[in-house]
Amino acid sequence: MNTFYDANAIYDAGSKAMRGSPFKYGTQLFEMNHLLRTAELQRDMMNGTYRPGPGQKFQIRERGKSRFITSNTMVDKTVNHLLCDDVLSPALRKYLIYDNGASQKGKGVSFHRKRFEAHLHKYYNTYGTNEGYALLVDFSGYYANIPHDRCIEVLHYFLEREVKDPEELRVAKELIGHIFRTFEIDVSRFSDEEIAEMYNGKVDPMLNISVDPGALTGEKMLRKGVDIGNQTSQEIGIIYPHRIDNYAKIVMGVKNYGRYTDDFYAFHPDKAFLRALLDGIRAIAEDYGLIINERKTRICKLSQPFRHLQICYALTDTGRVIRKINPKSITRERRKLKAYKRLLDQGRIDYDTIENAFKSWIGGHFKYMSMQQIAHMSDLYQQLYGRRPTWKTGHSRLRWLMAQSSTGSASTATTTSAPRS
Repeated sequence: MNTFYDANAIYDAGSKAMRGSPFKYGTQLFEMNHLLRTAELQRDMMNGTYRPGPGQKFQIRERGKSRFITSNTMVDKTVNHLLCDDVLSPALRKYLIYDNGASQKGKGVSFHRKRFEAHLHKYYNTYGTNEGYALLVDFSGYYANIPHDRCIEVLHYFLEREVKDPEELRVAKELIGHIFRTFEIDVSRFSDEEIAEMYNGKVDPMLNISVDPGALTGEKMLRKGVDIGNQTSQEIGIIYPHRIDNYAKIVMGVKNYGRYTDDFYAFHPDKAFLRALLDGIRAIAEDYGLIINERKTRICKLSQPFRHLQICYALTDTGRVIRKINPKSITRERRKLKAYKRLLDQGRIDYDTIENAFKSWIGGHFKYMSMQQIAHMSDLYQQLYGRRPTWKTGHSRLRWLMAQSSTGSASTATTTSAPRS
């Protein structure tokens, strides 16, 4: 049966949609009427009357950058799970390289960092030295500058190759078209020349913030950019620059290459080779309407400290990989804890939320921190809140590290030993 017409598939997609936020009122209301919503959605799919909504956008500020995050309704989340989990993902997965580590089952930041270290070790085992270079590439405004027409063309290409049911293929294409229409930005107040510049240059996703709603007439829409927070955007983020991955891995034959969404890396002993690789990446990025961040894109020595995904790395002459957390990350977390304390005193936040946020942060970073850094963060938490975080079973190592006194803990980095050849 066509996946989009299968009531069991729709019901399962709704169950997945509820797992992310079971505490919300909208989720609980959807759960109460789950069977009814499934029947209504099946009817709308079969009649071709389903249309996704634009969702609710809210602004966040992270590391000095402001961006919109989109929250979809439960019905739209159900359709997104149906489209992505049952159709898009199976069609795209076989065309992704193994070292593409974002937004996939069994992969994530931890997987990507392990592969990054594995490639450093592999480089040393291959060449027997730490004399070499790392190419680090980053896109500027990645999600906000993906052109719709080019992206839809890429998605259709893979769907046509993998989806065998003609009716399912037709519905999938129509859904993708409807979803992309919710990504469009109202640019009615701009001239045609200004809009043309937006298509050829970088677009600020916050350009309509604080704008008079009367100026947003819907007469002119910018078909560029996808919404962060929409599940379809995750699939787009990992597949859209697939040609760059294939160019690096297959055409240029770079074994020590990986990508996490819009962050690329490649290791090679020849600096000129990496420059040629970067030229090829630039050409493909230009064809796909993507903008390379020249400030963050660089070629650096493997023997000198360099940063990737907020972790500082260096390869020693004995093959050890030195890794340590970016000091700015610790400074930012200390400021957050102090800000949380002010909000707690004002009654604007509860203690459990603060504790969970801190445990999430330190649980993901303590392996890259020295004992002294861990102890100092633990001491600050104790001073601010008069208690230490409570840990469940399985965090004995972290609990022991946080309980140690900062006195005498002079270690400044963690290391991974070189693998046996």
